[in-house]
Amino acid sequence: MSSFRDFTKPLQIKLHQFCANLAPRFSRPVNKFIQQMVFGILKSSSVQLNSIGRSLQEKISLKKVTQRLGAHLGKPGLWQEISTATVAMQTASLRQCGFVIVDLSDIAKTYAQKMEGLAGVYDGSEGDTAKGYWLCNITAVNDDATIVVPAYSELFSHTAEVTSENEKLLHAVEQVMPLDEAANQIMVQDRGGDRETLLKAHLQAGRQCIVRQTAKRHLWYKGKARSFKYLTQHTDLPWVYTVERIHKNKVRKLTFACGAISVQLEATGKRLWLVVMKERRRGHCWLLCYFKDCPSAQAAVELAMKGYGLRWKIEEVHRQIKMDYHWEAIRLLRYEALKTMNALLWMAVSFLYTRLEALAQAIIRLKDLGIDNQKTKTDLLRFKYYKLAFAFTRIMAISRLYDQITFPKPDRQITLPLAELALARTNW
Repeated sequence: MSSFRDFTKPLQIKLHQFCANLAPRFSRPVNKFIQQMVFGILKSSSVQLNSIGRSLQEKISLKKVTQRLGAHLGKPGLWQEISTATVAMQTASLRQCGFVIVDLSDIAKTYAQKMEGLAGVYDGSEGDTAKGYWLCNITAVNDDATIVVPAYSELFSHTAEVTSENEKLLHAVEQVMPLDEAANQIMVQDRGGDRETLLKAHLQAGRQCIVRQTAKRHLWYKGKARSFKYLTQHTDLPWVYTVERIHKNKVRKLTFACGAISVQLEATGKRLWLVVMKERRRGHCWLLCYFKDCPSAQAAVELAMKGYGLRWKIEEVHRQIKMDYHWEAIRLLRYEALKTMNALLWMAVSFLYTRLEALAQAIIRLKDLGIDNQKTKTDLLRFKYYKLAFAFTRIMAISRLYDQITFPKPDRQITLPLAELALARTNW
């Protein structure tokens, strides 16, 4: 019977292989710092510098460890290099994902006073404004959501930077969906993406997209600008689709009557599809879609429903990071250090989601960890990354980060049978 301690070395090997890709991009001290931070975040389940330093179990004092880590955290522009490296290391996984989900989130720091760059944000959990920081996050998923790739995250503040949300969103999308590779990928965004500046930029770049609408604009239909009320009244809803969502470990089925019509954002713009959805006993909602190859309204509805149905995955990723790694408990005074810590957290989570496929099932089913309820079938529906995060912490609880991984060298000497060896000696 396998013990969870048997997985210490395999996990260390996976981490070293992941971080080996950083060597051409960073100097040796920075490379070592990134590897230690990724290991420390995953082991300590925290983004607090003291907890990360303590988890490294170095022979010097904790004060010296945190001073060294803090010095690297404050380097200007390091967060951008780390984010770019994370996307580059996930290129193979991103190519398997057909949908790129973009979302704006926030970190609320209600009681913080001296953290640099604090600004007003909307705290969705409390339904009110608070002090904190904005987050621009991107997660990619494949068609059946078996591959989830946390690809990009940037922490930003309007008081610390002269920038806009539109610039941040477009920059993030360009990092993950470069124009030469975005032909088969579709960007998915909620109502926060219903901005004329963003929509025009996506269409100009030829980027396929699915954006939920706020119904506060006019679209061109048959040569005239029409309101959403008019467009909804002139759209038939002949197709019925059922979307399954997992909420609190229970499968919820939502049934929509759907239809689509061809519209344009501008009078001479590209052909778009407006997908109209109507849930029973609820109002209408709309998805404005641009697809390069979509011959019919039914095909547009199917693709839009599939893509927007996967949007909830990024909400699950946010929830897991906030619960397991205490994302909102980040405590650093310097703004650059905050941005770098956020980028390192996203790199650590990206490793957890994409590099442990071969070990995930074996780790989760370890009986001495007690995280897999084999008697309950619904346990398989849970987001497995909660379990992987807990398992990594338990497995590495008494282990330090290996300085290097040594592999056994093959024996190149030819072994001869005893009879042949004796004959060879007589010939000498």
